Amino acid sequence: MVDTWFDIKPHISAIESGELIITANNRLRNHMLRAYGQRQTDAAGVWASPRIYSLSQWIEMNWDVLQRRAYAPAAQRIINNLQRQTLWEKIIGESSLAAALLQPEPLAQAADSALRNLELWQLNEEQVSAAEPLLNAQSNTYCWLTWLGEFRARLAQLGFITQESANQILIDAFKNLQLDQEAIIHLTGFDDIPPQHQDLINSACHELRNIKLDNQQTQLIRTETQNSEAEIRAAALWSKIQLEQNPAAMIGIIVPNLGQCRDQVERIFVEVFEPLAALPYRPRYTLPFNFSAGTPLGATPIITATLDLLELQKSSWDLEAICNLLLSPFFGDADSELVLRTHLIQTLRKLGKFTISLSDLRYHCQKLKSKLGIAESDNNLITRLVQLENYRRQSFGNHSAQHWCDFFQQHLQLLGWPGTRQLDSQEYQQLTLWNQVLENFLQLDGTGIQFNYPGAIQQLRSIAGKTPFQAQTPNSPIQILGALEGAGLQFSHCWVMGLHHRQWPPVPAPNPLLPTNLQRTQKMPHASAERELQFARALTEHYRQCAPVVVFSSAHSDDDSELSPSALIRHLPLTAIDSLMSNDQSISAQNYQALAAASHLEIVSTAQAPQLLIAQEPVRGGASLFKEQAACPFNAFARLRLGATSIDEPVAGLSAIERGNLLHDALAIIWKQLKDQNTLLSLDETALTTLITTTTQTVVDALKQKRGTSIGVFYAQLEQERLAQLIADWLAQEKTRPAFSVVAIEEEVQIEFAGLPLRLRIDRIDQLANGDLLLIDYKTGQPKLQSWQGERMDEPQLPLYAVTATSPVAAIAFAQINAKAMKWIGTGELNTNHDGIYPSKQPWGEQLQEWQMYLQQLAADFIQGDVRVDMKNPTTAQYAEDLLPLNRLQEQDALDAFIRRMQGAV
Repeated sequence: MVDTWFDIKPHISAIESGELIITANNRLRNHMLRAYGQRQTDAAGVWASPRIYSLSQWIEMNWDVLQRRAYAPAAQRIINNLQRQTLWEKIIGESSLAAALLQPEPLAQAADSALRNLELWQLNEEQVSAAEPLLNAQSNTYCWLTWLGEFRARLAQLGFITQESANQILIDAFKNLQLDQEAIIHLTGFDDIPPQHQDLINSACHELRNIKLDNQQTQLIRTETQNSEAEIRAAALWSKIQLEQNPAAMIGIIVPNLGQCRDQVERIFVEVFEPLAALPYRPRYTLPFNFSAGTPLGATPIITATLDLLELQKSSWDLEAICNLLLSPFFGDADSELVLRTHLIQTLRKLGKFTISLSDLRYHCQKLKSKLGIAESDNNLITRLVQLENYRRQSFGNHSAQHWCDFFQQHLQLLGWPGTRQLDSQEYQQLTLWNQVLENFLQLDGTGIQFNYPGAIQQLRSIAGKTPFQAQTPNSPIQILGALEGAGLQFSHCWVMGLHHRQWPPVPAPNPLLPTNLQRTQKMPHASAERELQFARALTEHYRQCAPVVVFSSAHSDDDSELSPSALIRHLPLTAIDSLMSNDQSISAQNYQALAAASHLEIVSTAQAPQLLIAQEPVRGGASLFKEQAACPFNAFARLRLGATSIDEPVAGLSAIERGNLLHDALAIIWKQLKDQNTLLSLDETALTTLITTTTQTVVDALKQKRGTSIGVFYAQLEQERLAQLIADWLAQEKTRPAFSVVAIEEEVQIEFAGLPLRLRIDRIDQLANGDLLLIDYKTGQPKLQSWQGERMDEPQLPLYAVTATSPVAAIAFAQINAKAMKWIGTGELNTNHDGIYPSKQPWGEQLQEWQMYLQQLAADFIQGDVRVDMKNPTTAQYAEDLLPLNRLQEQDALDAFIRRMQGAV
């Protein structure tokens, strides 16, 4: 592979004459230097370094010359981008004009961009004011001018100047001959130069020359694809074909909106070029393509974890965020702590909280340490969390960046950062770049601003997010570039994508803080459609010249609507996408098809699992075993034998289960005191109200203590009042029943049924005055009598208890207790009339025998390993969505069709 495809010949005369060449960006400069180096190497000569610099390098070099010469106007510090942004945020945040703003950072970026444009176009505040037709306290321009006055005052106070002010000093120095002027300056790669930069270059030379590409041998191709996904894949497959045909090729892929779709582009190119890269435990290696813009350092796993670790001191954490952090390998000994961390994650999820505090983390970690028998150590997770709490007092107050830098380093050291696992090459590079982030953070001390703990973390996040990470890799044959990064570069092949009418030319986006008419008149960036068209036309013309073969592409549609090719390429004849490549499938897709065609598949029934060996395998579930087996045999197997349980998502307030448990607990306490109906009837209204209020307050307080701050005082009071009213209404219903006494409350029994050892719990057992026993199950939902009918009962708990009870049971009943209805729903053979409890359709003894037969069959199926995916009804499937990855219910139709085809083929 050649190092670069750049044609250095048009520049040789200027280089050998020692003339200055200024490039639009550093990437173009590097290509030119490599191209010249290759040429000289081929000539086997020794050569002086050519005078080729990017514009920013050249400006910095001349500023250094002025400072070394002690030029008085240059005896000032240039404020850097981070310091500018922070100063703007501080000014805007303190301004009464922006009191209602929720996000000062984007506004600070717009304010700084407006100042840059103002100075680069050599304008002043008076011209801005004159251009604003409605300059008042409500206008954006008025606010910005107010903030700009404060910004300039603080710059003067701190001894800073802007880069644009330094540029003006350079212009004056060249004009006053304080800097040596060049005879000739050559420009290359520039499509647009701001007036100040143009003035600076003009003042630095006697003659200015622009070097333009003039490639008359270019083959231009226009093609279209169905959507952007297909467009990116086509470019990747085309690139692969070109490299296979010519390994020395240098291919450019230009994506105007690369910043928005970088992840998608990378995913597809990896799929096409390195299909095995996604395999687990496969080490990272150099891919044959390179992106011009790196990923944000703050988005890389190790730095994301680092920033999250620094925030452990904050009062509360989002549940998902803290669970993800606990899985990170970048602190402590993640491998040896894996069991503890996974148990801790499960425990935190079971709390049902949206947020977790550091104290929650320490408390449950300590409990799990005892439960799991983890030995004391100076370097385990529990010890580190305790030390972190002791270190917390240093996180209070406002301090300098230097203070926070020291604090963060100590904080990370306490947590065992960056972990005991050996870092790979990219992680090591990212860790090295983290030190640069800290150095940049320290520069904020130059602004005199102090930060509190959250503010310091936010600054670090912002810096890391704006720091690009580009892995150190050899030169790649494929360069994936944004619209501007491709300026001036040359390739053997180039594909420019995304050139549809909505994106090319780009949509105008004038700065909201400067008068729009001023921006349009001065032709500032993104100011108008005309300016964007002019800029896009210049770039397109360059792309036409950048390679012998150039492909322009656009998509037919996006997710929402139709797209058409940009007017800048529409005149080119359309070439079918199929003609550009011999194969439109990636290696992965070809491999899948080859495997499918070559495989000899055997149909294996999965409806039968190994038999349950009760002596070797615990029997879980109690009465729910029969409910799960009746609903779907596979569900019972997955949940009760495989342990495939899901954790409920957190809910705002109390969940339906928690409300049901409150009702159960409160009624249990009340009936343990009352014991029978006579006692209930003997209580006057005041005494009964006191009993209900005290009991409901007790159970709500217990739950509130368990849930902590996630349940507020007023919310808990509302729940207590709701529960008290519900129980009062129900006890009024209990007063109208035939006389009874409560003989069992939340009774737990251990039995053996159909060969299964079971542990059952019944809500309540009443004995009527005539001796009849009534089994009761509290329900806060909408129970139905049909729940006990059929071979696959919806609610088998009461029938199971009825057929296994040691004393004859006369009836079973649901006690429906909710705001919609207070009633009994039951069946049996009572010797007295009871509201809501009716005789069964067959003699009670036969009903019990039928239930026993059905339940025994369910037990036998469970023991024998019946695991058919046989959902009783759609509701069952709805409540088993967590098992979809296991039962493959959504794929059932496709699997059945596949099996039929196989059997037909046989």
